[in-house]
Amino acid sequence: MKKTMKYLFVCAVGIAATGLTFVSCKEEEKLPTIDGFNNSNEVGATNLVAHWTFDDTNNEEISSAAPTKTLGTVGFTTGKIGKALQLTKGALVYPAIDKINTANALGNFTVSLWVNIRGQKGVAGGGYTSLFGIIPTSTDFWGNIQATVETGRHLPASDTLELKNYLSTMMSDGSQRGEDNLAVFNADAAGTNPNAQTGAWFKGGKDWVHYAMTWEGSTGMFYIYANGVSVGGYTNRGTSAGELKMRVPALAVFGSMASSDLGFANATRPDWAPMATASIDDVRVFNTVLPQKDVTALFNLGTAGR
Repeated sequence: MKKTMKYLFVCAVGIAATGLTFVSCKEEEKLPTIDGFNNSNEVGATNLVAHWTFDDTNNEEISSAAPTKTLGTVGFTTGKIGKALQLTKGALVYPAIDKINTANALGNFTVSLWVNIRGQKGVAGGGYTSLFGIIPTSTDFWGNIQATVETGRHLPASDTLELKNYLSTMMSDGSQRGEDNLAVFNADAAGTNPNAQTGAWFKGGKDWVHYAMTWEGSTGMFYIYANGVSVGGYTNRGTSAGELKMRVPALAVFGSMASSDLGFANATRPDWAPMATASIDDVRVFNTVLPQKDVTALFNLGTAGR
């Protein structure tokens, strides 16, 4: 198959000692697109409302918000696209960010992030790992939205990574309704149960993983995508919850559920959910449901370092 390459001409202009102007040009290869995009920043760009690159800065890129609280060991490491956040029993908390801090800001949403939690499964104190959340200040310890991993359920040498989505929405009567989904194999998926759903154990726990979660209120579909593939065992949550209604003010948090030591006065971090030991990169929050092809594009682009 013939590969079509595109080139850019990069030119330098100089003046020789004689006073004559000369131009020197060289050809520089332009990378081909991946799934129709040049880089991850082009995917869902008009609906991107928060973005953490962790390229030697912890600031959120759109608002420039810096963390207000840091616990544990927090640093940088090599990521999938430049640098990444490295937490060692650590956590970061941000102030309320306008675009993700109203009740209806994320009625339908997508959260996309690269994660690496190799070596944490089944270890003492490994427990339940919260990677990212948007958490109301009035909470117990659960957030409006959380991207998490059941790190305590599998042997340390296993490559199974049990990703878990969680959301809590405000209902019309003032009560809270929680929804979750797990990257698990559903034994009933063969069809013996008319309400059975499909799912799969995700085999990716020894390397960087692209984790995306999407919520569509009108259908109640709460997808988990791992490396561009839908792996959730309980994706169809029904339509009772509707679009997400968040409790606000709400703060973005990396590496922990809510706890008083992070500034959430009414919350106590449970023993089964210690602060995270994980690498996290290129975290994106969209105020819409990205289609699977765009989620796959984010995976393919990130794999290429773009």
